[in-house]
Amino acid sequence: MNPEYELVSHLMSTPIVALDPKADVGELLRLSQSLSIHHFPLIDAAGLFGVICTCDVEGARPEQAVSLFAHRAPITVRPEATAQDAAERMIRHGVGSVLVADDEGVWGILTRDDLAETVPELMETVHCMHCSSRQHLRPGPGHTLICPDCAARDVCASSD
Repeated sequence: MNPEYELVSHLMSTPIVALDPKADVGELLRLSQSLSIHHFPLIDAAGLFGVICTCDVEGARPEQAVSLFAHRAPITVRPEATAQDAAERMIRHGVGSVLVADDEGVWGILTRDDLAETVPELMETVHCMHCSSRQHLRPGPGHTLICPDCAARDVCASSD
């Protein structure tokens, strides 16, 4: 079988590590460091509240609620979606992960790094234009992508 057509349910990370939207930034950062993960679904009694990445809380105070920094319309794919479907959604929406969810809830998470490891051809063009990192990418000049470290260096270099 072509790996591009592999189901996301076979590639996703499980179990998910979800946070309550009322959790504080300090808790998110402690979990991120201890578990080596960067993307967290936020789930409350009503269901999926949003998603947050450690880069979203850069500069935040540890006591602030993660809900203040969450993306309230997380990008999702259904468990029967393919790796190619997930990659296309990540690229189209400029996100580093998609939540795997259906009407019954959130089942897992699939990150850009997961796809780069399992189906590298889908992620060949998705990297920082300077250092090739796939972490925390943001839009750069001319439809390129840039990581925060290189963006900061560009700002510093242009102000010299």
